[in-house]
Amino acid sequence: MYMSRTYVICYIFITLIYKYRFHRLHCGKVCYYINMRSRDWPHVQTNFAKQMTFTIKTNQKVFIEEQIYTKLVAAATDKAVRFNNMWCKREKEGKTYHTRKTFHGEEKVYWYNETKGFLTISFFQEEDTWNKKMRNDYYRPMCCVVNLQACRENAVAQTNHTVGLLESRINGHLAVTDKITADNLKLGRQNLIEGNVTGLTKEGEEFQVFTQMMWNYRYGENSANGYLTQYVQFRSDRRGARQEGKSIQQAKTEAEKQAKRDAKQAIIDQKQQAKWEKFQKLPVQMEKWIDKEIKKLANVISDEGLADSQRRADRMGYTFDKDWQIKCISSDIEKHNTLRNDLRHWQNDETGLKALFDKGVDTRNKLKEMYGV
Repeated sequence: MYMSRTYVICYIFITLIYKYRFHRLHCGKVCYYINMRSRDWPHVQTNFAKQMTFTIKTNQKVFIEEQIYTKLVAAATDKAVRFNNMWCKREKEGKTYHTRKTFHGEEKVYWYNETKGFLTISFFQEEDTWNKKMRNDYYRPMCCVVNLQACRENAVAQTNHTVGLLESRINGHLAVTDKITADNLKLGRQNLIEGNVTGLTKEGEEFQVFTQMMWNYRYGENSANGYLTQYVQFRSDRRGARQEGKSIQQAKTEAEKQAKRDAKQAIIDQKQQAKWEKFQKLPVQMEKWIDKEIKKLANVISDEGLADSQRRADRMGYTFDKDWQIKCISSDIEKHNTLRNDLRHWQNDETGLKALFDKGVDTRNKLKEMYGV
């Protein structure tokens, strides 16, 4: 009897504790944290102090993608059925092509562009009169099926665009020093995501970003891809603690711009380096060329060269000025000699050559122009 009473008392005590804990569990997160085991606390604190950049929940992103994909496949299927019926009717009528009215009258319909969409089209074959091989007759399609892979890729691209817009809209309300504490965005019934994102400023003040994203679809010719495209509308505002400093979206945009500038500069630097490596070889290459040029000029003012110039002048009926030609050609030879001497010097003075390159004299023609040769 004594053991029975003890058992009953213990049972009642445990039951009361359980009910108390169950009640406290539903009174709020604070009560829930009080009843947690101590080893779970670090995990809670880590989530509480999660870094700021907002990203949409995976299930919401998947929902949007699957909705776009399903509707896109349905639109492509309707088009495939319509095309197949039309082409079957054409064949029964004994025709080999379709026509349409234009400003220039009736023209044959060329179906090649349809192969770039979400349909895989089979065409009747015709012989190429040029190489005697068989090829697709793009005026005479046979049948088509939906390209599910193309539909999936387009659905992913549209989803990424939509999700990117939502994330940028919310991140535009968040400062880089803010911290997210809760994401309460939920899927609505009619193409809707709404709710709020809660966070704390660096001073510990609470704020909420209320957001509503609605989307709809454009079909057929009204869509960007000729089948179906999604378009979205937003409402968002921040309440509570004011946003201080630069927003995450601004920081992200600036980082992207800086990355593009860095990438562009890297390409410029790479091209400049390649140009410099090519320019480094010029002193040796041009010395060989300039030796030949000096010999040619020297031949012009040699006795034989002057005699040839005199005979040419007599034949053409003009006066030949021997002294003027010697003076001009000698001046040219002097310029070539100056350049040749510098070329020989630069072969052992890379620093001087690089200084010239950095000043903008970075090509063979610019170097020749600099010396007047």
